[in-house]
Amino acid sequence: MVMKNAEEKVENVMGYYKDIRECLTGLYDIININFNEKDIYHQAGMDNLITLHNSILEILRTSFTPREIRIRLRELEFDEKEAEEVFPL
Repeated sequence: MVMKNAEEKVENVMGYYKDIRECLTGLYDIININFNEKDIYHQAGMDNLITLHNSILEILRTSFTPREIRIRLRELEFDEKEAEEVFPL
């Protein structure tokens, strides 16, 4: 029973992470559409999005010790490599 609750918690957190990643991708698109790459707002926005994304990943890595979270992050890293074409982190 305890293991099932831990798995459900990990599943929920990973679902939230996927939602956040989609939001970051949307913000990335908005910044790219509205600002020139040489614009300070574009650069600042990109820096903030990258830092936010990396911080979220670090929170996941340090908050959850179960092996399952590490396995799921590796699976998501594979997905992220595909997404890098859209959202280069």
